[in-house]
Order: sequence, then structure tokens, then C-alpha cells
Amino acid sequence: MALRFYIETYGCQMNVADTELMGGILDRGGHVRVEEPGEADVLIVNTCAIRDHAEQRVIGRIGELNRHKLERANVRLGVAGCVAKELGQELLDRASYVDFVVGPDSYRHLPEILDRVGDGDRVVYDRFNRSEGYEDLEPLRLERFAAWITIMRGCDKFCSYCIVPFTRGREKCRSLEGIVAEVCRAVEGGAKEVTLLGQNVNSYRDAGRDFPELLEAVAAVEGLARLRFTTSHPWDFTERLVEVIASHDNVMKHVHLPVQSGSDRILARMRREHTAAWYRERIDMLRRAVPDCALSTDIIVGFPGETEADFRATYELMEDVRYNSAYVFLYSPRPHTPAAELTEGRVPRAVAVERLEALNGLQRAIGASYLMAKVGGTEEVLVQGPARRGEGRLTGWTEHRETVVFPGGSAMVGRILPVEIEALAGITLHGRPTRAVPDGRPVLEIPVLAG
Repeated sequence: MALRFYIETYGCQMNVADTELMGGILDRGGHVRVEEPGEADVLIVNTCAIRDHAEQRVIGRIGELNRHKLERANVRLGVAGCVAKELGQELLDRASYVDFVVGPDSYRHLPEILDRVGDGDRVVYDRFNRSEGYEDLEPLRLERFAAWITIMRGCDKFCSYCIVPFTRGREKCRSLEGIVAEVCRAVEGGAKEVTLLGQNVNSYRDAGRDFPELLEAVAAVEGLARLRFTTSHPWDFTERLVEVIASHDNVMKHVHLPVQSGSDRILARMRREHTAAWYRERIDMLRRAVPDCALSTDIIVGFPGETEADFRATYELMEDVRYNSAYVFLYSPRPHTPAAELTEGRVPRAVAVERLEALNGLQRAIGASYLMAKVGGTEEVLVQGPARRGEGRLTGWTEHRETVVFPGGSAMVGRILPVEIEALAGITLHGRPTRAVPDGRPVLEIPVLAG
């Protein structure tokens, strides 16, 4: 029997890609995706366990979704993703309204799971599968013009704070040919931009071929206008990779390179493999080859043992590197990780919050200066669709993944247009399209709306 399914996604781009994968599996099984939980027979919450706050948030959301089961007896509720793998049977024990739990290596079993749930079973599929790469499965994409493509799953780094190896398992890479074929299908389906995803894309290997080789092969796909990748690890960020970024126009000049801390002592406790000096050398190497490359990073504050001197080292690194954007988080102990056992030198929450606010304040100032420098210039914008607020306005992304809002109509959606930047509001650029697109075709003149 065809079921209507709704998937709600939390966490990183890997989870977005997994939601599309689950959607493709269910779609091929004859089921139908809907946009609202009140329309669905099956509700799935695709979860993130990277921080305790994220985990608690999704557990709370699962409880909220239970109201649909109370209102309609035929509704079934499931939990997918990293929290599903972390808690497994415990989720069913703690929440009687959860019908099934499915981990990241078990999505292929979703049709079978729904059949069993329909027969009245409560089901857990949460085992690791070293051979499961979902190589032959096509996702049901959530965006028409941008495609998220997973090139590898899991991670072998085992940073001391990170739960990923325990929820997503060890590294396993897809074939280069399979990835390129999926990119070709995505482009044929209308995608202008592709993002290659992995917990550490730089460690990609397939039959002796590495990530720079994969990046070159994907960049050569006819019709692909923009190519991105995330996330990178500094230890595997090579000169050859930088050469590929610099030499291909459709590889976006935007790199996310997490540093986590500017202190060598804390980096060693985190088991990050690199030092602050090594990291700075990677940044210098990239900026010599690609001077206009945008940079973003992840940083953890309040890691066990972090002193004021350690924090100052991180602050000074941020001042020196001057990221376009940064994601700064309070340290969150996670089950199974070595850092969770570090009891000495725990940083009081008030101190950690103060450090968090200091780094965020610094980054806001640096980020605003980058964005203000774009006012008065022109940016190439991939038009995604209607803006959330303001009738007659569209939104899109620059090469550096900044958001731009401008007046326009539906004929512009899916195109890459030059937009003259006129103002900055918060972290959003505002502008108007110029008279012509890069290939010379005219763009209709559109009046600027008030407000």
C-alpha cells in the first residue's frame, strides 16, 4: 500500500543527503513524499548526535510529533540517523510512541521496516555495514538546482571529542565512476551546483585514486557550473588539492577547513593530528594559489583543560586568518568518546560561554567587513527561488555561498545571474540584477520594490 511520508532533517549536509537517499528509496517503493507532518502516514526524524544540545532538541521534537499519532491512529513514527544509531533499542524503551529506529547504514531496509511496522512490530535496524555505500540508489532531491552527493561515509580520524565514528562507522568510499555518473544525472536533472560530501573528503580513496583526482573528474562533467566540497581535514589538505581548486573555474573558491582550536596543547588533547603552525601553513598555501578564496571553519571552546592562554591562542588565530565565517560551539561531552572521560580541567560553563561570545563577536566584525566590501560590486548569483519575505523577491548564493536577495521573477530561477550589490542587512546581501547575463541574453527590467 502506498504511504505518504514526511522526513524532518536535523544536523549537517550529510543528513540532508541521507534524507534525499531515504526519500529515493521510499519513492521507488511506491510511497509519496509530502511537505507537512499533518499529511503523512509515516513521520521520520533524521537526527544529529554531534552535540548534546542537538540530540536533546530532536528527542523533544519526536515527542511533539507524537500528537499526530494521537490524532490519527494509522500514523507511524520513526527515528533515523546518528541518534538512532547511538541509542538504538533504548529509544523504543524510552518512547513508547516510536515505532522504528533506523541507523545510517540501514536505510535500504526502509520498505521492509514499514511493512513490519504495518503488521504491528516495533523495529530496530542499527548495525554497521562495511559494504553499504548506497552506490546503486538514486536520491529524491529536495532542491532542483543544487545537489548534495555523498562520496564517502564514516570517519577514521577518531578525534577525542567526536561521536561520528561511533554513529556512522569507519570510512568507506564510493567508486569514482559511480560518483561521476551521479553528478551527470544530477546535472541532466537541472542541477547547476554540486557539493561533494564526506566526514573528511580529503581522505577519499578509490583504487589508488585520491580526492584531487575525483575533484578533477567531477569538474570535467559537461554542464556543471559550480562544484563544492565539504568537510576537509587540515592533515589531508594537500598542495595537489589546492592546485585543482586554483585551476578549475567551476570549483568554487570557498573552503571549509575546521581548526577546532588555536592551541597545540588542546589540539593534541583533541587528537587532531595537526598543529596550529601546520594549519596556518595550509591557509598560506591556499591563499598564495587562490587569493580570493573564502574560508570558513569550526571551533570548539571550553574543551577540557582549556586555559586562558589556550583560548587566547585560538582568538589570535581567528584574528590572523580572518575567516569569512566560523561556526563556534561549546564543548559537549558525547558518549563513547575519550574526551568524555577527561575530568581534570573542566571549564566552568560561565567561562566557556564568555569565550564563545568573545569569538562570535570577533567573527561578526570580520564577517561584516568582508560582506560590506561587496557592496557596490557585482556578484554571480545562483538563483534558488523566492525569498522568504517580500513578494517579488528572489534569493540565491554567490560563489562564496553568501545569500543575496533581489527583485525578480520566476524566469530567473535556476540561472546564474550577475547581481549588483546595493546594501547589507545582517548577513544578507541585497541588490538588483544587471541588464544582461554572462552569455549575453537580456534579462527583463524589474523595478526595485520598496522596503
